[in-house]
Amino acid sequence: MKKNGDQKDMKLIWGITGTGYLMRESIDLMKELQDNYDIDITVILSKEGAAVVKWYKKWLLLTETVKKVKVEKTPNIPFYAGPLQLGNYDLFLACPVSANSVAKIVCGIADTLITNCVAQAIKGGQTVYIFPSDQDTEPIVTSRPNGSTLVLKIRDIELENIKKLKQMEGIVVISKFSEIKQLILQKIKEKS
Repeated sequence: MKKNGDQKDMKLIWGITGTGYLMRESIDLMKELQDNYDIDITVILSKEGAAVVKWYKKWLLLTETVKKVKVEKTPNIPFYAGPLQLGNYDLFLACPVSANSVAKIVCGIADTLITNCVAQAIKGGQTVYIFPSDQDTEPIVTSRPNGSTLVLKIRDIELENIKKLKQMEGIVVISKFSEIKQLILQKIKEKS
């Protein structure tokens, strides 16, 4: 619930990579959380994440919804890896995460802002919560930038990478989008 007195805002880093899966729903959830709870959201986008947000024509919506939106210049700029590693944020959520970013994470590649933040947060003993776009065994129904339906078949390699991701230390894979709000509300409750 909104502030009463000296309660501190929960600090959330929300990472977005290059997938349009549930993009509108993610931004809508950010708005709902900020409107109803004491939460300080910073959105960080990989270069591809920023490209996809713009391609889906959601850039204005995102930047009007969240005041702090930062786009990758290098894997370390803007510099969030260190603060995440030190636990300066209450929650690090990456949603949505592309199959490409999942593949990099499971192979230990940290060459984008999001994959570097994931690696450094885990190295610092922090838990990272990831909602991958490509994790269902059945094709996923999503939308194109124009709003029309797009059905995507998930490849075996993506499903193998999800299994590996679930086994990695320091990572919690979120299987359903609806679980994200519950997770954040639980973290807000723990903070108060």
